[in-house]
Amino acid sequence: GEAPEARLALLAGGLAGTATDVILYPIDTVKTRLISGRPLLGSSSLWSGIGVSVMPAIPAAATFFTVYEATKHRTARLTGADPSDTLPSAIAAALAESFSCVVRVPFEQLKMRMQASRRVSLPTLFRQRGMGGGMAQLYRGLAPTLALDLPFALVQLPAFEHLKRRFGADDDAAGGAAGGEATARGE
Repeated sequence: GEAPEARLALLAGGLAGTATDVILYPIDTVKTRLISGRPLLGSSSLWSGIGVSVMPAIPAAATFFTVYEATKHRTARLTGADPSDTLPSAIAAALAESFSCVVRVPFEQLKMRMQASRRVSLPTLFRQRGMGGGMAQLYRGLAPTLALDLPFALVQLPAFEHLKRRFGADDDAAGGAAGGEATARGE
């Protein structure tokens, strides 16, 4: 039924997101430091802020895949379409990405500040003048993130569903591809 599928999406999405963040974090730190003009210090500094990055990985990825699967099936029932058709998967992708961004963006703001700064503690970040805007400051990147991530999800997930159906992939193969989708989006 849908309850085991939802639990599987929650678990698989959360684990895929966490693994992706941990594996790619040093590369992301180098990118952030190069963009911000900060020097690349030692190899241990490549992990600065990893806690803030991993903290939202489970809820953001789990939110994405749980909302995606539930919305895809509900939309299919309402429209009479197959869940893997373009309409259900596109609507599900848009909603899932939106919900995921609401979870992920505040942590992304904190992570980038920790990667670019020599002061790496969360309390120090909150005391800095730049975080004085409270929650609004933490969601400052939401609109640009949605502008980038929504089109990506709207293309990738319907294509994924189409290819999965075309090549007859079973649910296990689909789960692996979904983990790759989270990796590609940087979750």
